[in-house]
Amino acid sequence: AVDLGSTLTGDALEVTARGPLAAGLELEQVTRGEGGSSRGLAGLRCEAPKTDAWFVGGSTQVGDSLTLVMANPDDTPALADVIAWTSDGPADERPGRGIVIPPRTRAAFPLDEIAPDKEWLAVHVVVQRGRVAAAIRHARLDGKTPKGVEWIPQAQPPATTVVVPGLPQGPGRRILSVTNPGLDPTIVSLHLTTPDGQFVPTGMDALEVPAGTTLATELAPLTDKAPATVTVVSDGGPVIAGAFVYDLQDGPVREIAYAGSALPLSGPALLTDLVIDRPTESTLFLTALGADATVDVTPVPIVGRDGPLPAAKRVTVPGGRTTLLRLSTFLPPGATGRLAVEVRPVPGSAPVYASRYLREHGASGPLTTALVLQGSAQRVSLPDVRSDPIVGVSR
Repeated sequence: AVDLGSTLTGDALEVTARGPLAAGLELEQVTRGEGGSSRGLAGLRCEAPKTDAWFVGGSTQVGDSLTLVMANPDDTPALADVIAWTSDGPADERPGRGIVIPPRTRAAFPLDEIAPDKEWLAVHVVVQRGRVAAAIRHARLDGKTPKGVEWIPQAQPPATTVVVPGLPQGPGRRILSVTNPGLDPTIVSLHLTTPDGQFVPTGMDALEVPAGTTLATELAPLTDKAPATVTVVSDGGPVIAGAFVYDLQDGPVREIAYAGSALPLSGPALLTDLVIDRPTESTLFLTALGADATVDVTPVPIVGRDGPLPAAKRVTVPGGRTTLLRLSTFLPPGATGRLAVEVRPVPGSAPVYASRYLREHGASGPLTTALVLQGSAQRVSLPDVRSDPIVGVSR
């Protein structure tokens, strides 16, 4: 995990699992800030250290603070390059070359050093030596008025078909960002999957994304009345994608969240700690793009909490539909508590995408965060081992 607090002043935490069930380890952090640029809910799936990470989202314009955080858990220095694309094209790569992260250290890198005063960023972290756990924190502040805080989730690597699940229904903006990191332009189409079916919105069947550029498309008119999963299909080179959720209610305070790209569940996925009380609602989004899918949502024990567990729920998702499950329904009406659940596709189920949206209604504005679910790791990619003439050893 890259951070343990609502600000960037805390230490990173390394968690290691051993044994036959180690692949099922899942960590998530959700922080709650009360004021200033930390006001809001900020959630993050804790990723394993790796040599490559993609992100879609964020801004370095006035009022926006965008910070790349990299944690090096190893005993040797890590060396990383940071590449960025914006709505105006590729950013200057020179300031992001050769960033050193010392052993057992977490480093914070302001992205306005690479792309100052830019909107709709996409970032690629390439680790040339070692490995890092990387994340990006976006905080917004208008004078003294909080405008939201969130961690930007890691995106799936570039592909010609990208799925972004879990855009919530509700007031505010819903903006899909598509980045073309290639050297040639491409044409993309946007396919929405809602509780009522699938369709291509008018005017979104052929959107040009220039080479090295991020294209932002407003979806709010379509999500005012229904949640959606977006499938981005590129007719040319591979792209990356993600969505920005700008939530609001009465008053000047705002809140933000990011919906990341996802793969279908490859096995059981965990939501590790759900707070269920009256002003807070956790909603599970399930999408089947093709045939019908079926999942079991099963409460699992939380260490230190006794008592019987609620019964599991089996949810069938019709093909070409998005289905919502409010997780508060596991407890009796009016009850409060904490809960962890496993989301497991039933054997023989069609592919299903899953995400969780957490929203708290507050007197001074909403607090929100989103999380893409993924199955337990079955394989872990290891970096290539090659000779390093500088230090005289393999790396």
